[in-house]
Amino acid sequence: MSEEAPAEGEAVEEEIVVDSTDYQKIVDHYTDKNGKLSYQLLNKEMIQFAHRSSRVRKMLSDGVSEDAIRLYIAGVRFRSITEDPGLTDAQVLAITELLDEVSPKGVFKELNSEIRKELKSAK
Repeated sequence: MSEEAPAEGEAVEEEIVVDSTDYQKIVDHYTDKNGKLSYQLLNKEMIQFAHRSSRVRKMLSDGVSEDAIRLYIAGVRFRSITEDPGLTDAQVLAITELLDEVSPKGVFKELNSEIRKELKSAK
């Protein structure tokens, strides 16, 4: 049986594969001394990075979207933690979704709030 090619203009959904070792490194990095995944630690580190980053400041002043800024911050931090510079934005988003499943409050709640605050003050 042969697979049919998608019709013209039809989107092809690509399966995003995340290396379990990369995911585990991120979970280990943000696990507190009690052995629980700490979203507070994750957000604190991401916010600190955002405040130090000249690229984030430029993105804020240019009015880049909250989603794009968050993806940039998470991508830089996740690539650093995993030591995998080839981690794609799609993989970063997939890791974020996996982390989000663990906590129903939202993985980047504090970071999102901080980005919105900074975007408002940059106007």
